Amino acid sequence: MTVRWIFLGTLFVVLCIKQTFAAQVSIGAMFGEETGDGDRYKNIIRDAIQSINQNVSYLSDLHLATISELKLTTEYTYSAIQDICNTMVRERRLTAMIVPEDICKTCRDVAGVASHASMPIFGLDQGSLNSGSVAFKMYPSPEDVGQFLIEILDYFKWRDFIVIYDYEEIFRNLEPVISAGNMYDWNITSRQLTNDNFPFLAEQLREGRVKNILLYTQAESTTYNILQQAMKLGVMSSGYHWVLANIGVFIDRTFLERISLNQVYLTRFTLNYTQELNYAVPTTINVPLRDWPFRERLAFDSVIAIGHGVRRYRERVMQQDPGLPEFTILPGNTIMRECPSDRSTPPESPLSNDLQYYNFEGLSGNVAFGENGNRVNYSIMVISGQGETIEQIRGEWAQNIEFWEDRWKSQWRSNTRMSVDAYRQASERILKIVSIEQPPFLRLTQYDTDDDDRPVIIDNPDRNPNPIGNERFEGYIMDLLKEIQNVIPADKFEYEVDLVSDNKYGSRNLFSNEWTGMIGEIIRGRADIAAGPLTITEDRDSFVDFSIPFMRSGIQVLIKHPSFVHEYPFSMMYPFGVEVWFLNAFAMAMFTLILYCVNKMNPSEWRALAENGDVYEENADNFNLRNSSWFSMSTMFLQSYDASPRSHAGRVLTGFWWVFCLIMVFLYGLNLSPYMTAAKKAAFIRTAKDLLEQIQVNYGCVKEGSTYDFFKNSTDPDYQRVWGYISTAYPDPLVDFVSDGVRRVRESNGDYAFLAESAILKYEAYRKPCDLLITDGFITRSMYGFAVQAGSPLRDQLSYAIEKLYEDGTMDKLEQRWFDYNSDCERETLWERQGLYSLTAVDLQGVYYLMLIGVGCALMVYFIELLAFMLMPPSSTRRGKQNF
Repeated sequence: MTVRWIFLGTLFVVLCIKQTFAAQVSIGAMFGEETGDGDRYKNIIRDAIQSINQNVSYLSDLHLATISELKLTTEYTYSAIQDICNTMVRERRLTAMIVPEDICKTCRDVAGVASHASMPIFGLDQGSLNSGSVAFKMYPSPEDVGQFLIEILDYFKWRDFIVIYDYEEIFRNLEPVISAGNMYDWNITSRQLTNDNFPFLAEQLREGRVKNILLYTQAESTTYNILQQAMKLGVMSSGYHWVLANIGVFIDRTFLERISLNQVYLTRFTLNYTQELNYAVPTTINVPLRDWPFRERLAFDSVIAIGHGVRRYRERVMQQDPGLPEFTILPGNTIMRECPSDRSTPPESPLSNDLQYYNFEGLSGNVAFGENGNRVNYSIMVISGQGETIEQIRGEWAQNIEFWEDRWKSQWRSNTRMSVDAYRQASERILKIVSIEQPPFLRLTQYDTDDDDRPVIIDNPDRNPNPIGNERFEGYIMDLLKEIQNVIPADKFEYEVDLVSDNKYGSRNLFSNEWTGMIGEIIRGRADIAAGPLTITEDRDSFVDFSIPFMRSGIQVLIKHPSFVHEYPFSMMYPFGVEVWFLNAFAMAMFTLILYCVNKMNPSEWRALAENGDVYEENADNFNLRNSSWFSMSTMFLQSYDASPRSHAGRVLTGFWWVFCLIMVFLYGLNLSPYMTAAKKAAFIRTAKDLLEQIQVNYGCVKEGSTYDFFKNSTDPDYQRVWGYISTAYPDPLVDFVSDGVRRVRESNGDYAFLAESAILKYEAYRKPCDLLITDGFITRSMYGFAVQAGSPLRDQLSYAIEKLYEDGTMDKLEQRWFDYNSDCERETLWERQGLYSLTAVDLQGVYYLMLIGVGCALMVYFIELLAFMLMPPSSTRRGKQNF
């Protein structure tokens, strides 16, 4: 009996040991020169594994994730792979392994090489371009990073810049950027970092003219050290623009404040992530999660990614074999396959597929893997600025736009994967600003304010009678420039405003490629800033740079107000042609005559019956000529009648007459409304399609203006048709100035519509005599911005100032002051506003005239009858009435 209990106890212990062994999921973690320095990196891995063990959704209570560690530092790829295959994969039965690049800094993508020996391997660093790696890359792939850098450099419109790098492997990752240099006309100079050569490079930077620097290193700690040296050596100061190509470089708060005080322009990048997640992650590291270096974030997320893969594997196996004991599922087939001894392809790990079919939000943003283990569905935030705006998020680059739109339930704001605004520093000198005279944006102050052609905007009793310089002008633009000067120190934003000589906004000649107007002055270098109601268009933006919009507008339609359009008073006659009216009158006369004859000759009619004494004598005249005329007229207008024909012939004739009248009345009614509301049709034009579908109103715009250029350069079919009309119509619908277009609308009596930006149209429409109307809706939306030379740092200084003015409400106050002034045209009653949609006395004037004509005719007949009664004997009058 005792032997039996000993045997059962031994068996129980053996089973427990087997169960414990089978339930362990071992994750390999290698440490190199930097990651193995101290315990912080190791603790992050351990914290992540602890997070998996605490969450039963990853592993059941019967399983336990453990870490298997190995510190390695080597200079040879072969040595690194030997340790990975022999020490880690073969001996330790791992489920997955995390390989940082610093175990072999001179190797080319050691994680990618190891991925061809066994899987799954997780890489934490940049990897190598076109290496064929199938490792799961926590860092964005070199191909994506290269494309991202091309787009950001093109956005900054750099022409000359210096690339500073440390390892050759890193420089190879920039091959897409170097190759794109020919396409974008970039002049690229490369400089490699060695042990102590940065002071020499810094001296070259100080002496050279190129101040744009792209820094790309293997480790973010190297980037941080270079920035510190650059600060000491004076090459991180005003005038320099540094772009840190490494994603997620951590810069502590103290050092960032020092950089900001130096007024260097700094651009850096980080993966977009949900900050709220940071407060829910358990960790033993006494550093806020937002201050973790990027590699440490990736290390933590890589362990969580393995946990998601193991969870999916466990769920898949349980679904395939529900009767399988749960404690035997893991590690199961997740054990990494041993590295092959020859060049044969190693078998794929069953866990690899499970690692690809999920998305989760980690410390480094959205984590997901696509083909060949590349990270996908992430977005890179662009942090760019100087001084107080050094931490300003300027935009975003989406690796997968469709995923971004689905995740944020919003439409992507750009035609490319890059959506970003920037800010740069302007030079310290007096700036020449050109503008165009267009009230209320800008006007000359010396004009008489009572002049009808230049109406009062805002009277200033303290106006200088002999203004000079900038005092010559007033308006929205001048006030905006003063407010910008309050944001930017006055000594750095001294300016002089002048009018452009040809008084044009700017249009490009397709044959000579020369620009006119304000844009031409900027391109030729004769002015620094173009300030006015200058619309930001794609064609202009390809030759100059624009600030962020200071006003949002749109193309609208200006028409003559329908209440002031003088239509033909008797337009109610238009539903029928003149020949139809004559034919209808002839038809009524013929019906009257035939009905009279039938009544007189037919023995079944009233006259014959009265002569025979069958009816009263006075019934004999029921259908005499006068009463027949009245019968035909009353029935035509669907009114009642005194008597109807008695004979079959008379009734057949009357029946067909009623059918004829019914058809004519309804045809007239159905066709009457368009003619009565013809003047109002233009008020319902809201889109380009509405313009094209109507033929009553001609339309045009300012020649070579922004609206002109918009339709000219648009590829939209409807806009192209509008352009085809305004460029070929006769008489010419184009005008030279906005004032000419407004005058033409006023004088056209509703036959001409003027297309222009809404801000300008509102100023014109809301002035006496209040005879103009802006239709609802926008043909297209537009924005006004300051234009500067391409690549000029002025763009971003203006953008920064406009942002500040928006934040403190100044922009709203300026717009309210100059555009929302009290106008008599806005003081309409409800009935006056509704008159745009309902029939008014102006529309119905012909009806009233017709009634007056009827009253006049009735009075005339009355006096004729009265005169006849007075002149004729009573007996003759009675006989005449009876016979008639």
